[in-house]
Amino acid sequence: MSGSAEPSLSDMLRESAHDFLSGSHAPSRLRGWIGRPRPVERSLWKDIAALGWTAVMLPEELGGSGLGLREACALSEVMGERLFAEPFTACCVLPSVLLAAAEPRAENGSAELAEWLVNGTRLLALAWQEQVAEIEPAALPACRVEEGVLSGRKQFVIGCESDSVLLVSASLDGQPAVFAVAADAAGVHIERFASGIGAQAHVTFDSAPLLFAEPLHSGAKASEVILQALAAGRVSLAAELAGKATGCLRQTVEYVTERQQFARPIGSFQTVQHRCVDMHIEYLLATAAWRHALSCYEQNPLVAATQAAISAAKSRCAEAAVMIGKQAVQLHGAMGFAEEVDIGMYLRSALADSAWLGSPLAHRRRFATLGAEQGEAQQLDPDPAHRSASSDPRDWSDEEFRARLRMFLEEHYPANLRQNDRRPFLRLRGDDLNGWLSLLNDHGWRAPAWPREFGGMGISFRKQLIYQQEMERAGVGRIIDNGETQLGPTLMKWGTPEQQAYYLPRILACDDVWCQGYSEPGAGSDLASLRTQAVREGDEFVVSGQKIWTTHATDGTHIFTLVRTGKFEKKQQGISFLLIDLNAPGVSIRPIANIAGEDEFCEVFFDSVRVPASNLVGELHQGWSVAKALLGHERIWLGSAAMASSALELAQRLVTNMDLGDDAGVLDRLGRLQADLHDYRLLYAQMCDHIAEAHGEPGPEASVLKVYISELLQRITEFNAEIAAEYGGVVGDVQIGDLHTDLHWPLMMARPVSIYAGANEVQRDILAKLVLKLPSPPRAG
Repeated sequence: MSGSAEPSLSDMLRESAHDFLSGSHAPSRLRGWIGRPRPVERSLWKDIAALGWTAVMLPEELGGSGLGLREACALSEVMGERLFAEPFTACCVLPSVLLAAAEPRAENGSAELAEWLVNGTRLLALAWQEQVAEIEPAALPACRVEEGVLSGRKQFVIGCESDSVLLVSASLDGQPAVFAVAADAAGVHIERFASGIGAQAHVTFDSAPLLFAEPLHSGAKASEVILQALAAGRVSLAAELAGKATGCLRQTVEYVTERQQFARPIGSFQTVQHRCVDMHIEYLLATAAWRHALSCYEQNPLVAATQAAISAAKSRCAEAAVMIGKQAVQLHGAMGFAEEVDIGMYLRSALADSAWLGSPLAHRRRFATLGAEQGEAQQLDPDPAHRSASSDPRDWSDEEFRARLRMFLEEHYPANLRQNDRRPFLRLRGDDLNGWLSLLNDHGWRAPAWPREFGGMGISFRKQLIYQQEMERAGVGRIIDNGETQLGPTLMKWGTPEQQAYYLPRILACDDVWCQGYSEPGAGSDLASLRTQAVREGDEFVVSGQKIWTTHATDGTHIFTLVRTGKFEKKQQGISFLLIDLNAPGVSIRPIANIAGEDEFCEVFFDSVRVPASNLVGELHQGWSVAKALLGHERIWLGSAAMASSALELAQRLVTNMDLGDDAGVLDRLGRLQADLHDYRLLYAQMCDHIAEAHGEPGPEASVLKVYISELLQRITEFNAEIAAEYGGVVGDVQIGDLHTDLHWPLMMARPVSIYAGANEVQRDILAKLVLKLPSPPRAG
């Protein structure tokens, strides 16, 4: 008996947080504070202390809940969504890391500080920043402790109330240390100012007395703990920003769905729908980024790979929340400019959180410095003695799977077919493609996503991602195999046992090479308008009509196609899914040269072609359902980051060879592209996991992948051509230093990626209707 998984502790915390904040915290209480520093609402702070939120990360021996950053982020995400304005990250997450790592001694006050945090009686606030735009704490702070008093200045401190306790980084005898100082002590001067929907402060210490005689931390430990606290705070803040993006987007979708203009909901206008879809994509990227950063933090918070992931998440979540806030104001019209609705507060809050603990620009630069691919340089164990005795890759660990595949590729993939600077988007075709796929099949490396019972590898989505990564790493040419990626999964769901038994082995052996016949002249993305006819005559269909933009039809032996078999009220009805042999009498193919000089597209003509009725897949007239499922699989395949990765590797070479390594503008643009690809890979992996949970059936959300990666690929290839100066206008090979490449070919080949398999505008329409549930445009006539 199967059932849904038990909810995690994080899920339960999210649910309880929503319940509490929906009943106890209305954003309306935040209005009227523009330009004035709003104080912490103490009664509300006491309430969340009673719930255990203030000490959620504090160890049980200090009176806390003994939970971790994952549970804290569950709370901060909901707080962002509900526009909760109290300083949870600043006054709970950051201090908890410092207290949890402190040696419990009466002289350093750790127990008393923990009690204040648990009970919510006094706010604890970390004061570490000394310079504007400071992202890494100073090795030796300028604030100093001499003869038991503190002098210096800290900036942008959150949670600095009159009775707060400040945890201050300072120098003591030439070593870093962390001391507790009462905010109301003599010699403490606080300059509070409005920030977002709360307040920050600059604090000057003029021989201020210490609250406890000894520091919480000193020496190298002090520096390490502050770094860890900032890491935790940035992940929590990223989750809160993603929550703000969620809440703002939800309110905007509700508003445009209800708001009428020109006698129709404004959410039915395509421009509005596409803006909402782009907001939704940014939210998805942000969520994937902070959840990945959280997982990295839980493994090791201070290694470079984790710090890079955290910077990527802070940057992405900040920009997503600000972008969604700005778009929300626009879509709300004049109402968005009024304080009596929440949208403006979402934007103000996002702007403040975006800047705190490091701006998006600073974190993108930090991400680029730490290395965009820190997490993928695995050291593999080459010793066969350490491997599993099983020949089934499902039994291997992920590390062993990667090592075995890498060794196979190094040994068997032809060197003359590797992608390189000259051929960054190399596509395998004809005999090269079929020879490589047959070799994979012979060695058991074919069809990683297919179940074992159908001849595939049957491996997990995690191993499938490793499979893609290693193919990329080895420079394997791009593979267009419609039989494996599209038709195979379709036959597994819709085909008869006889069709499965006949066609699936032939796909794996490359006996049949398939192309897709969907688009027609005048019916590109509008598949419901197709006109190719299939008339039933006995045990055959007679097919007449034309398909266009059929990729690699000249290399194929068969085509799976949509044909009209009947006329019904709805255009989507009366369409059937048919398998046709391209060598059948009456089939002719004409190649079409594209703007890159390739002949990969073709027209396919059917002149009374006779097709066995047994080649019908699914029910007669129900091909639309089959086609939609197939397109979902296609968009997952098109969502691969392989082409964008190759283009970005070329970008890095170009920056070096064009002597642009000191150009801050170019490096910032390159850093953004690196971060975009990094975050996209996380989203791709996350969505593949969701598909696995849904038993392999991609939903309409898969259109997000196709939209984002195609436009990212175009941005990268355009960047390459632009920074190459005059070389960017050359058609054909160029030599730039030791780099021999062709910039024009990938630039042109990137253009149709946002068109085929359904233009991105159509994909945005799908997402608006099926994911965001926005109202449909009125029918013409």
